Amino acid sequence: MCYYTDQTSSNKALEIRFKAQAKYEESLAKKGKISGFTRAGLPIITQAKPELIQLIPWGLIPAWANEEQAKELPKNTLNAKSESIFEKASFEPSILKQRCLVLVDGFYEWQHVGKEKIEYHIHLKTNGPFALAGIYAIWHNPRTKNLEPSFSIITTPANDLMETIHNTKKRMPLILSADQERNWLAPMSSEEIKTFFKPFDSASMQAQKVKNLGEQTQLFA
Repeated sequence: MCYYTDQTSSNKALEIRFKAQAKYEESLAKKGKISGFTRAGLPIITQAKPELIQLIPWGLIPAWANEEQAKELPKNTLNAKSESIFEKASFEPSILKQRCLVLVDGFYEWQHVGKEKIEYHIHLKTNGPFALAGIYAIWHNPRTKNLEPSFSIITTPANDLMETIHNTKKRMPLILSADQERNWLAPMSSEEIKTFFKPFDSASMQAQKVKNLGEQTQLFA
């Protein structure tokens, strides 16, 4: 799965890399290791506004949710499995018309060895920010009358690298190549969307073991 990301790039670096304008104050964006369970806002490029980078909370609230559901759903919608995304009421409307790019510098996953959990930081060999495939929704808050966007990260079966690290669930986020990013935001049929649902190439990724004091040692390259 993917519940923790790494955010280190500046707004300027994101703007240059993704050719879009950041529409938020840099001070509002959290940096470093970010947990989806905090409902943190991550930099997102949506299908509706591909020219902008927006801060949107992690944990999708579907448009049909009532106020009580809106409190509980986000912790269960941090990820959307590619294999069942068209079958889930929370995700099906979004995958068709509300896809997004989730801009990250890396993500974290844990390997289980006996009773020990070993943390790894995973990123691309090219370094710098890259895009995960996501979906978003816009919920109308009946109490405040505000329109509140939120998103979920799509996951796929693990590639060879991630099978070694995420050795229990054997999942990974759907990483998009630079060539795929704008196509992901373009209008597509369901069959065309499904062609994106493939694990990213292990040869283009790196993983480092995270030590207790925040140091990292390279494991895979």
